[in-house]
Amino acid sequence: MYLFKLFILFTFLLCLGDTGSAQEAVDTIAEKKELAAVNTDPGDVRDSVNAAKYKKVDDFVLNMKKRNKPIPGLAKEITAPFSTEEEKARAIFIWMTNNIAFDCVTYHTKKTPEGDFSYKTPEELIVKLDKYYYKYAMLVLRNKKGVAEGYSVLFRELCKAAGLNCQLVEGKASENKDKIKKFRNRKSFNTNHTWNKVQINGNWYYLDVTWASGYCDKPVKRFYKKFNPHYFFSSMDNLYDTHAENVRFTERRNNPTGE
Repeated sequence: MYLFKLFILFTFLLCLGDTGSAQEAVDTIAEKKELAAVNTDPGDVRDSVNAAKYKKVDDFVLNMKKRNKPIPGLAKEITAPFSTEEEKARAIFIWMTNNIAFDCVTYHTKKTPEGDFSYKTPEELIVKLDKYYYKYAMLVLRNKKGVAEGYSVLFRELCKAAGLNCQLVEGKASENKDKIKKFRNRKSFNTNHTWNKVQINGNWYYLDVTWASGYCDKPVKRFYKKFNPHYFFSSMDNLYDTHAENVRFTERRNNPTGE
């Protein structure tokens, strides 16, 4: 339950910077206990436009030899033939959707790497969080599987190693699109999913490498690998109709000290 402990830390930091009541912190922590969002919809995977646009990138990545490399070396190998930020982001995205599977066991146990988040200065906290994220990403990379948090952290670390500006996004995801619409009008709400946003030529784009990788059965006992291009690159003003971002939590997640 280390991930839950980490969330408590972020919630505490969030409340320190706000004028909200202590009860808000208690309520927010309690809400986070809900099950994480899991994609159980095979979806419509037709995407002829992007398939043609990114054919060169996709073909290279899908034909890469499988090697065990640490994150810096892997990021370099994945992105070496490409010069643009867009191509590099696509290459990392395709590599992950092809090589990382959803971890149904961890979904139920909720066990993630342990981390020490005690700190005396904001700088110390940032260093510890960076070490934690790298440790978590390496675990996902070694096991070739993870939950949404793990997918997103690994994608972030690979992008970071490739020189791309990438952040984690906190929010809610659901196949019930009417439900998601209700949360988009709220300033704050409990979250159940993590995905990413990456900066390309000065503009930010959402992407969800977890939901793009495939889908699970309803009991979340089995994962089916099936690439879904729908979850690659959505503009900031046109988020997927299955997702709602909690901007407040996203900002705190990427800037925990508020400075």
